Amino acid sequence: MPKKYRFLLYPLLLNSLVLPPLKATKSLPSPRLVDLLKQQSPQALQEGLKLSPGGDESADALFEGNTLRLQRMTGDSRIENFAKKFASIEALRIKGDFEEANKQLSICHKTFFREAGEPPISPINLSAMVCDQLLAGNYFLEGNLAAWGKEIDGIKNTYYPAVRKFAGLEQFSLFDIKMGNLSVAPNSIPPFTVTGINRQQTLPLEYREPTAKDCCRTLNSPSLTASLNKKDLPFFLETDTAIGKLPKELSRSPHIHIVGHIEIAGNGRGEAFNGDLGVVDELKIGDAVLKNVPFLFTNTKEASLGLMVFQKLGKIKIDRQHFTFGKDIDCHCQRDIKLGSSFSGSYHMLRYPITWQGNTELAAIDLSQTDARFSLMTFQPNFTPEEEKQSFEINGEIEGEKITARAYLEEGNLSIDGIDYGKKQKFVEKASSRVPSKLVTITILDKASLYLDFINHKACLKPNNSDEQPIPQ
Repeated sequence: MPKKYRFLLYPLLLNSLVLPPLKATKSLPSPRLVDLLKQQSPQALQEGLKLSPGGDESADALFEGNTLRLQRMTGDSRIENFAKKFASIEALRIKGDFEEANKQLSICHKTFFREAGEPPISPINLSAMVCDQLLAGNYFLEGNLAAWGKEIDGIKNTYYPAVRKFAGLEQFSLFDIKMGNLSVAPNSIPPFTVTGINRQQTLPLEYREPTAKDCCRTLNSPSLTASLNKKDLPFFLETDTAIGKLPKELSRSPHIHIVGHIEIAGNGRGEAFNGDLGVVDELKIGDAVLKNVPFLFTNTKEASLGLMVFQKLGKIKIDRQHFTFGKDIDCHCQRDIKLGSSFSGSYHMLRYPITWQGNTELAAIDLSQTDARFSLMTFQPNFTPEEEKQSFEINGEIEGEKITARAYLEEGNLSIDGIDYGKKQKFVEKASSRVPSKLVTITILDKASLYLDFINHKACLKPNNSDEQPIPQ
């Protein structure tokens, strides 16, 4: 995660927020909550508190897409009931089941998951703040900008005034609603919709020279041609980010509407982008027509599609040469899909278990970072003395800015879902400015096709030339 969570201990809080029955006109935080907030530094309050019932363990598990870590939390007798319930909701987000997750979060907003017979608590409490922030993040990841904006407004209008009226808490804020904002009324944004995905469609993938110097694009980067407001454009496939990106100059079109700003839009490489949040009137992929599509307009020369769009297509099959989608694809996948994310929704990436040198871990799948020499890439803040010895200096330039870093190469055996990919190279870079990350490149398609079933929340690999059965899990 970008920063460790400053979280307030829930066992203490849940036992201290008990109040006498409240009238609607007395929605005030408890004295104990006020005292705890006053223990935070003015800088922390201004930068924004990060709240997580399970602390770093819960936040890291969500980012990794690691439901096993969350399951261990729910079975731990030392963890409070609310933190366990919240971990189960995070697990729903990881598998992309936003409908059920949002249903549970709406219950949280009303009851705070308190047991029957427990004394009432103030509606201005950390449990409600946590649930409302995760709900806002869910809405963003779905591409529901109107609901996202309403939820953020609700958080600011409900919790901020109630807390800031106390001396010393005038700068109180919550970090996870600062990843972006709307500049228009939420109800003015039309819904993000899709039609034309009932039948299976197959489109060719193209391999072309990138339009700008970029360390992360090569001739090995596949792109898909789609129609943006009736103009054909090649789009890179970014399964490691929530929102697609478009060059800033395209935002001047009358068919594109700027509705806000995004401060942090991250990817599986640990990079973060910012820019204007826009809504595109129409995006056509084959016969699929997507209306009112969210995009980030930023410093890029190339267009890309993110998970917001892929989720709308229902089911997807990707191999080296083709992109197939439609509700009637027979996936037969048994493995739950793994979608790692940050609490706010600023990061969202498809993850898959890979085995490197006998060790299995979850890695983000990045089909746009495709230097053919490397199958795995790792970005970490520091090197051990041994890693430092074998590292070398790399120099490059991105958008006119010179960059220097340390990196080293490692050879090893790679297998994914029992498929032996043989000897491969891993690139490891010391990158203190990035979020620590691991990713597998387009190598994953060398011996198998990737199936993503966003309807049933499943994912799997099938060996090339075999559409009958998925690889045994």
